Amino acid sequence: MSPPKVSATDQPYRYDEKSDFKGGLNLRADQFNIAENESPALLNVDVDPRGGVRRRDAVTKVNSTALDDDIVNLISHYEEGQNQVLAAVATATETKLLWNDDVTGDFDGTVSYGGTDVQFDTTQPPRGVTFNGYTYVVNGKFLTSTGHTTYSVVRWSGADGSTALATPDIDGSDGHFPNARYTTTWAEYIWVAYTLESGTTHKNRVRWSKVNVAENWTAADYIDIDIGEDGDHITAIIPDADRLLVFKENSIYAIYGFSSDSFEVRNITRTAGCRDGSQPVAATAGIFFWYAEEGIYLLSYDALAWAFERIKPAMTYDVGQPALTLGTAPSLMWFDERLWVSVDYQSDDNVSGSNQNNRRNVFVWDPSLTETGAWMRHDINARSLLAYRPTGDTHLGIAATSVITDVAEFNRISKLDQNADVDDYGAGSADEIVSYYQTGWFIGNRPTFPKRWGKTRTVLLADNNLRIYMYIYKDYDLSGWVSPAYYKDITGMDSPATWDTDPSGSGDGVWDTSEWQAAGTSDRYLFARWPTVGTAQAISLRFKVSPSVSLRGKWGVTSIIGMYRTRRLR
Repeated sequence: MSPPKVSATDQPYRYDEKSDFKGGLNLRADQFNIAENESPALLNVDVDPRGGVRRRDAVTKVNSTALDDDIVNLISHYEEGQNQVLAAVATATETKLLWNDDVTGDFDGTVSYGGTDVQFDTTQPPRGVTFNGYTYVVNGKFLTSTGHTTYSVVRWSGADGSTALATPDIDGSDGHFPNARYTTTWAEYIWVAYTLESGTTHKNRVRWSKVNVAENWTAADYIDIDIGEDGDHITAIIPDADRLLVFKENSIYAIYGFSSDSFEVRNITRTAGCRDGSQPVAATAGIFFWYAEEGIYLLSYDALAWAFERIKPAMTYDVGQPALTLGTAPSLMWFDERLWVSVDYQSDDNVSGSNQNNRRNVFVWDPSLTETGAWMRHDINARSLLAYRPTGDTHLGIAATSVITDVAEFNRISKLDQNADVDDYGAGSADEIVSYYQTGWFIGNRPTFPKRWGKTRTVLLADNNLRIYMYIYKDYDLSGWVSPAYYKDITGMDSPATWDTDPSGSGDGVWDTSEWQAAGTSDRYLFARWPTVGTAQAISLRFKVSPSVSLRGKWGVTSIIGMYRTRRLR
């Protein structure tokens, strides 16, 4: 007697669960190779080290009044009781410096000397270094402002009335500072690179000051590093523990030593360097920098690693697809133990302003998530990132930001990673934070077998009233979701109660009557079961929130279970 036939509907459901999302964003073209914990598409969500995902924090403007022109760099000035940001603001003909006290409110004024606003030329954004209570700002050219054309540096002390200028003499006398593009401090010296001396540009020269004196320089205290080799030139200098790193476009060098008699140069690599206009940043893991068209690299002492492999496809696109371009140099920041990278990026998200001319996005890399870290994408319209670390005050991530209208104009500074539910770029109305997370592919026990997918189970959370949509993609095809889309409503926590002793009073918290909530709880969890998905070999689910005034807040996903039966092949 033959055994009874078993149909697909008689089989018990199996399940495929995802609760670890720590792989982050992976834009590799081959969807079949997306890892279990990776996402082929996400926006404005952060990945929790414990595995879940959650909507990012917000952007909040600092200066309500927009500046007349774009900010091209931000420079910090720190000293006790005098913490400020200097913004380099460029017009078509000159670059000015404006200052803002304590990153609060509108800018306080324009840096001036002798009653005249200080002006740099526009060939290079000014850069600065703080040393012994002063911040020195240079850009490798003489000032262009009337009466200032023999000076090459602005010395800022925290108040415009005490601003000083200096000439670029290097004769061992006090009161001078070289004419240079780049400057930093290391080993109790001020260092400059890419200098202009007596009318001659030295693109490969590094100089150092007298020890612990910023305004005394000797003609003999310099090193020329591989002059003219492969046409390379210095693009950045940055301290790294017991050495000073010197970046060129296609190579990296290190200076070791402790005095003029002992400084020496060693080549680190000739296979990578720093893109001109992009400043490397120091982090706990090492030094991050942007190389050519290859993206982010990490230098951990002598070990060099490419950290952009999963994002690189965004730079090799077809017409109509998302575009990461390099018209304006990438900007890097190490803040909150994560790497923030601002780039020109126009997306196909169909979110307000996503195709704005000169639009920026910020990619965030978190090293705590996996052995190789994980990337996330935020549509934060920001450039000139700066980790602001004031003396005796709260550290902030700040940036030059633009409203999301027409061509981007980066004429405000904003605080990033703020605890709010809308982005406030200063346009007069808040910008909603549209966010989504798309899972990797649910494949069940056999990726090539057709399956009947049942009712997906999820654990969702939110801190306010929200509507969360679920979109279904099938069989490794990301070109479009399968209709219909489904949604679930989450009701957030009630507002805090005010105590009363009797239900008839004005308070809404009544002893021995009202319901308590666990201490420290701000989220409400929704254990949801969604409608049947249908037939497919593999499915991917996108969870999305498009907020409004009455439905906005932080939301997240902690677990997703795909229920399926394998269909018999005929």
